[in-house]
Amino acid sequence: MATTTERDADGDDDTGGPDDGATVERLERLLDGWRARIDDLLVQADLASKDVGESARAKAALAENAYLAAKNRLQELPRDAGANLGALRDGFDKLLEDIRQAYQSAEAVIRRGPVE
Repeated sequence: MATTTERDADGDDDTGGPDDGATVERLERLLDGWRARIDDLLVQADLASKDVGESARAKAALAENAYLAAKNRLQELPRDAGANLGALRDGFDKLLEDIRQAYQSAEAVIRRGPVE
């Protein structure tokens, strides 16, 4: 399962602590990174042959939908979620896993190329 725990440059967990607002900001940056990866993937799909591109775009659309769901979920999180942040983060982790799986699936289609 994906985790929102990231390591920063000094090796510390990057999930925040008592400052829930900072945690939400880190999650927003994580989602922004996925947005950039999905955009790049869509460009690759556009450059791929027609049959590969259509399949990759369909799979990338799944990643994009999961991204949008995660983005909406994150916007619903209050900046001062307190004790509820852990429970809310579990649902967010599931959405991140959905993004990762859909992204990897689309990326695999592009790497394989056209089926002959």
